[in-house]
Amino acid sequence: MKTKTLAYLILIITAIFLSSCNKTPKPKENNGNKPTKELKVQKYDFNNPPEFRKDGELQFLNANDSVLFSIDMELATNEEEHARGLMYRKQMDENKGMLFLFQNEDWRSFWMHNTLIPLDIIYVNAKREIVSICKNTNTLDDTSLPSEAPAMYVIEINAGLCDKYGIDKGTKVNF
Repeated sequence: MKTKTLAYLILIITAIFLSSCNKTPKPKENNGNKPTKELKVQKYDFNNPPEFRKDGELQFLNANDSVLFSIDMELATNEEEHARGLMYRKQMDENKGMLFLFQNEDWRSFWMHNTLIPLDIIYVNAKREIVSICKNTNTLDDTSLPSEAPAMYVIEINAGLCDKYGIDKGTKVNF
């Protein structure tokens, strides 16, 4: 009797084990929603540069709050965007630029690694006043270009535009 009970028990355990092995998980139903985030990081290079993305507008203002110059701006808000900046782009229209947003005011330093466009790099404090400018930067140059004072924002525009429009230390920005 014990042998039959043991045999039935082994048979039941084997059946349970085999039935659980044959189950394939059902695919989750697609309700038509698209992912809110891109699933893979886009790889950019000189043959595949990023497209300009207008995220807003920025104005440079004189002491009387009159507009000296306006640009359409692309925002750089995270570490990946800060590191890439305007790298790999072959040209940029005069009325475009990039605004780098940081969480705090601190000493900043940029470089022109993999950057083909000569730039004016503008450092702006938390009060949105320009504290220093690195004009006419050299392309493809890894030399550090530090701010002369703590900055919370950095703006990159085409080289020569600061001189052309009278943008200098103390100029205010509005975005």
